[in-house]
Amino acid sequence: MGSGFLIRCKKCSYEYRALLGFGMMFPKVYQETVYAIKEGKFGEDHRAFFAAHPDAAVNCEAYMAVCKECGEFDTVKSLSLFLPKHGDGKDINTGCLLSEDLKADYRLAKKYDHKCSYCGGVLEPVDLINELSKKAVRCPKCKDEMQLTDAVIVWD
Repeated sequence: MGSGFLIRCKKCSYEYRALLGFGMMFPKVYQETVYAIKEGKFGEDHRAFFAAHPDAAVNCEAYMAVCKECGEFDTVKSLSLFLPKHGDGKDINTGCLLSEDLKADYRLAKKYDHKCSYCGGVLEPVDLINELSKKAVRCPKCKDEMQLTDAVIVWD
């Protein structure tokens, strides 16, 4: 299930559309992500990890992130890697694993650090709804408070 949010700055009207989670295309997205990791698209560390651990899984859910340096927003796939809590070493990457599966049966083994496409800084995940309620999400342009608009969507 996926959800989309439109947030807007109260002061300068800057807007950002965040499409989070996943939809019905998730199995395809999962397979493409695993293939990209094995091809080295997300770095040698991730490629080598998958080569050494055929039972590894990847979190492909999209989340909103904020750059710690410049404050810009981005929506990225998690790309964190997981190992089964009780694994047999078999290659499980022929299907797909949702975050519920990962939380129940896997342990975090390697986090992926996303870089800001504007300044190269480190992107930090944001719990959008929780942080908006605390008025902690700031506009990257004028640094004023961002607010959730009525434009919220949910899809399968």
